[in-house]
Amino acid sequence: MAKKQKKNKKWLYWLLMLVLFVAAAGVVYLVWSAYFKDSNSEEQNTENTPEVIEVEKQEEPQKQESEEMPSKPKVVQYDGEDPNASEELSGVITYAGIIGDNLTIRVNIDQFLEGGECKLDVMRNGVLVHEEVTEIVGNVTTASCAGFDVPLEIIGSGAVDIEIGLDSNGKTGVIRGSADI
Repeated sequence: MAKKQKKNKKWLYWLLMLVLFVAAAGVVYLVWSAYFKDSNSEEQNTENTPEVIEVEKQEEPQKQESEEMPSKPKVVQYDGEDPNASEELSGVITYAGIIGDNLTIRVNIDQFLEGGECKLDVMRNGVLVHEEVTEIVGNVTTASCAGFDVPLEIIGSGAVDIEIGLDSNGKTGVIRGSADI
């Protein structure tokens, strides 16, 4: 009788394993079909899409040259005065901080410029500790200095004053700022 119970347990075990396998296969099938159902339905939708028929457009009668087209008013992009009309160049130091072993300085110029130079003066207590010149680079509506990366070993540590002289096409300007190293 013990052998019969053992046989029944084995048979029950294999039946349970078969049910679990069938259930797992069913879940895999459902997930698989749901995953690919979207891509198949898109393909089917394109197959059932009606054909586009080109219609010949009738030409509009040409307007007589004596009729003038109304001109659109000029759109002012920003409030205030146009910085390009200014006699003096202006801008702002957008970044002055330490990156690695350098004092990195980045400058944005308010006017659109093609060419010119930026002259950097770094001063401590009114004494010039470093000067450097780089070119002006034109952007879409403004310009910028090509950038300054001053080695810290040259200027040391502590507070410094930054002065950047701008010179382009007969116009000049000065941008001032400071940094704490």
